[in-house]
This record gives sequence, structure tokens and C-alpha cells, in this order.
Amino acid sequence: SVQELVANMEQYDGKQVVITGEAIGDILLQGDYGWVTVNDDAYSVKSLEEGGDFAGYSNWGIGVWAPASDLQQIKILGGYKNKGDTVRVTGIFNRADAQHGGDTDISAFSIEVLDAGKPISHPFQYGRLLIVLVLAALIVFLWMDWRGRIRKARRRN
Repeated sequence: SVQELVANMEQYDGKQVVITGEAIGDILLQGDYGWVTVNDDAYSVKSLEEGGDFAGYSNWGIGVWAPASDLQQIKILGGYKNKGDTVRVTGIFNRADAQHGGDTDISAFSIEVLDAGKPISHPFQYGRLLIVLVLAALIVFLWMDWRGRIRKARRRN
């Protein structure tokens, strides 16, 4: 996992690794190569929208430098609107890649798409809208009642 790689950077530095996760964000091409971020945390397996459990606020992802031909296989990238393609990345883990400004990354030999991504449904939450409207009406009512009481008190004095 990416979390294991980061926790044991010195042990894995310069070694061949294989990770599986969700391709997210954008693909950034630079000639014959490019970048993609791969997340392999609990949310990449089953997001909250898909009924997954809350697993904290952090995502575990890593930048992957790969041949453009491999990156072009990725059709759907994860984000708010989509669950990204699930990919298997094979490459060399770099704790501080001198070729890429000292970043931690994986220089991939290959990327294989295991499962196609899909759109994520975000239905409108009418129940929450109703709660907000009721609370707003209650606030307006209480504010107007309070102002009315102050005016009456001023008239008496």
C-alpha cells in the first residue's frame, strides 16, 4: 500500500513495487511520459457515496510517472463526479526522485486498468433542505417576536 511505502521509505527506495488503486485527479502529459495520482486507501475501494464506511480525512495516494501510452488507457479519473478506473501499477519506488525535483513517486514500467470507473450519483437532499427552511423560519419568527417585544417595552416607558 502507499501508506506502507511512505512508512518504510528507506526499505522500499529504489525497489520494484506493485500497487493497486484508483486513478484520480488529472493526467499530466509531458511528451512521451506523464503523471497520474493513484489512491489506494479505503475510499478508493468503496467511497462514502457507494456505502463505504468513514475512514478518516486523509487519502493515501502517490504520483506515478509512466509512459503516455499506458496513461492513455485510463478513461475515467476519480473526483467528485466520478469513481476513477482501478489500476495496477508496477514500477520503481523513489523516496526522493532526483529526476523529478526530489518528489516521492513511482516510476512505472506498466499500468494496467483492472476495473473501469463510473459516475457517482449525488442526489439532491430534499430532507436537509426542509430542515434548513424550517430552522430559518423559526429564526425569523423568534427575531420578529423579540423585536416586537422590545418595541412594546419602549412604548410603555
